[in-house]
Amino acid sequence: MTNKTIYKDAPEYCGYYFDLIQSDDLFSEFEKSKELTLNVFELISPELENYSYLSNKWTIKEVFRHIIDMERIFAYRAFRFSRFDETELSGVEENDYIEKVKQTDVKLSDLQEEYLAVRNSTIWIYRNIKSEMLDFKGTANKQTYTPRTLGFAMIGHNIHHCNFIKTKYLNQ
Repeated sequence: MTNKTIYKDAPEYCGYYFDLIQSDDLFSEFEKSKELTLNVFELISPELENYSYLSNKWTIKEVFRHIIDMERIFAYRAFRFSRFDETELSGVEENDYIEKVKQTDVKLSDLQEEYLAVRNSTIWIYRNIKSEMLDFKGTANKQTYTPRTLGFAMIGHNIHHCNFIKTKYLNQ
C-alpha cells in the first residue's frame, strides 16, 4: 500500500494484509477485492467446490465461508468503534466457526450471493462513517484497531484467501 500511515494503528499481523492492497482508497479497494472474489468464484467448477489440497485443510467452500465470517466480524467491530464504543470486544476462533458449519450443505452459488450481500453491507457501513470516526481506537481480541485499519484488514484478508485459492487449490 502506498500510504504507510495505516500501519501505525494496526496490529503487526495486519501489515501482511496491507501489503496486498494497491492504494489507500478504501472504497476503491473494497470494490476491487469484491471483483477479485467474484472472479475466483467463477473459476470453481462443481467438482472442486468441496476440494481440499490436503486432508486437514479447509475445502474451497470453507475458505469462502471463512472470508464471509471474518468480514462480518471485522465489519461489526468497525461499526462499534466508529460509534466511539470503548467496550473491549472478544476474539474468535476461526477453526471453531468452520467446524460448526461443516455439516451444512451449502451451494457455492449461495455462498457467492451471501458474500455479495455481506460485502455490500460492509460498504454501506463505511459510507456512513465520517472521517473523524475512522480513527477511533478500539480493542478486539486484546489488540488495538481503528475502523480504518479494520477496513483495510478486511480487504487484505479477502485478497489473501482469493490468492490462496488460486495458487493452492487451482494451481494458478
